[in-house]
Amino acid sequence: MKSKLIKKPSDDLIIFLSGWGCDDNQFKNMHSEKNVFLCWDYSDISFDFDASSYKNVHLLAYSAGVFAAGLIKDKLPRLKQKIAVNGNPLMFDDYYGIPKDVIKVFKGLNLSNYMAFRRDYLVASEEELEDFNKNSSMRTFESCFEELDNLQKLAASNYPVMEFDKAIIAEKDKIFSPDRQKEYFRGKYKTLNDCAHNVFYRFKNFDEILSF
Repeated sequence: MKSKLIKKPSDDLIIFLSGWGCDDNQFKNMHSEKNVFLCWDYSDISFDFDASSYKNVHLLAYSAGVFAAGLIKDKLPRLKQKIAVNGNPLMFDDYYGIPKDVIKVFKGLNLSNYMAFRRDYLVASEEELEDFNKNSSMRTFESCFEELDNLQKLAASNYPVMEFDKAIIAEKDKIFSPDRQKEYFRGKYKTLNDCAHNVFYRFKNFDEILSF
């Protein structure tokens, strides 16, 4: 996977596993008083980061990053908390995962329909779409398709599952069913009303998400 360390004068670290098709450009609006190790592109699941110098390490996983967390769980340091945002470890499960018709939408993306996809699946308003477009992912469709194929292959294997302490579920998510998410994370979730799959315009920074 690709990664970037955003350094701050802090003993705390957030490991942020972003979603499918994301890159670091997409989260320019998000900041933290803590150090942030931002990860994206699960075309391969390499993870080599020494977190031994940090006092507290928080895991924040978004969408496909929730699934990817299980694949690297043996490489992660001791974690203070583990938060899942609009995703679960069973990403391709027929019941809890992304519906097959949505996967088909992913695989059919191109320049002519990508803007409609953003509007229909990722954001909850035209204002959010405008903000999203300012800092959208710079990755190619080919890169995203390769990543999706690799994730599906990994899901078909006997992969490990990461258990999370808390989940954040958007009530208008059209990628993961909110009702199935609530069932999976029973007793340890909080909801966001009037929010779609991308929640990163409802919080001022990563720290707000950790304390939500």
